[in-house]
Amino acid sequence: MTAVSPLQERIRNQLRAQFFEGIQVGERINEAEIAAILGVSRTPVRRALVQLEREGVVSYEANRGFRLLEASRADAAQGQAVTLSLDETVMRDMALGALDGVISERALLARYNATPGGLTSTLRRLMRDQLAEPSPGRGWIFADVGAAALDDGYRFRQIVEPAAILSDLYEVDRSAMEALDGEHARAIDTMETMDSRRLFELDAKFHLMIAQGARSASLVAAIERQNNIRRVNEYLGFGRRERIRQSLTEHRGIMAAIKAGERQLAAALMRIHLQISREETFVHLEEDLESVRSGRVRIGGEDG
Repeated sequence: MTAVSPLQERIRNQLRAQFFEGIQVGERINEAEIAAILGVSRTPVRRALVQLEREGVVSYEANRGFRLLEASRADAAQGQAVTLSLDETVMRDMALGALDGVISERALLARYNATPGGLTSTLRRLMRDQLAEPSPGRGWIFADVGAAALDDGYRFRQIVEPAAILSDLYEVDRSAMEALDGEHARAIDTMETMDSRRLFELDAKFHLMIAQGARSASLVAAIERQNNIRRVNEYLGFGRRERIRQSLTEHRGIMAAIKAGERQLAAALMRIHLQISREETFVHLEEDLESVRSGRVRIGGEDG
């Protein structure tokens, strides 16, 4: 078999992670358009497509070109439970530090016994959330979401989130904040019936809204990035319902101060909230990781 060049593998990864998303099953793949977007000639694009044909992702017909196979789309949509399971398993390994360095797609397929379409869907979601990126010609690099990254993220957030509240022209959508406060109140009342994913999303939504009030796209992007890093590791702690109840109550206090125009108080409460959350995370981190290793807790879903 002909060796795969670094350029060819990079194009292959990009095709699967980016370009196939907008193509319907059976639709012709436009080699010239892809080559123009990637800034390469058609030759390496065609070679990458030939490789994908061998893997059963695309088909080739003389005089008609390459088309996306039905089987590929079926693989990518085997069912929400299967997709979530693969996403969850990859995120678990990220949290446990098992995906260091550059890992080839072939190695990932073997590691997770995954279909090409299923793996592509998971990698696309991780790439969208800035948790993975293709390495030119060599495979995939996964974001560092370990203890050091979490600690750095907390320190960063303790600097920027209180400062955001105190920034010039800070303003939030009051009706949106009222609605979010209502969601918090309902979550506190129904805590025991909510799964970890919904609780985390509510937490992330709060911190994103706080950042949006500063009217800085750079700040919003930074908080979204931090939310994505936390998405992997902090699911671990979302089984401790009393701390989550306390955290949501702290959120409501911060929102109440903002709505009352007491931004100095809101900034101080935010700083305290983040400090408590940091301490709680690291007190239980090893215990939480062991729960994941043993299968008692699932990342991204309900407890096992």
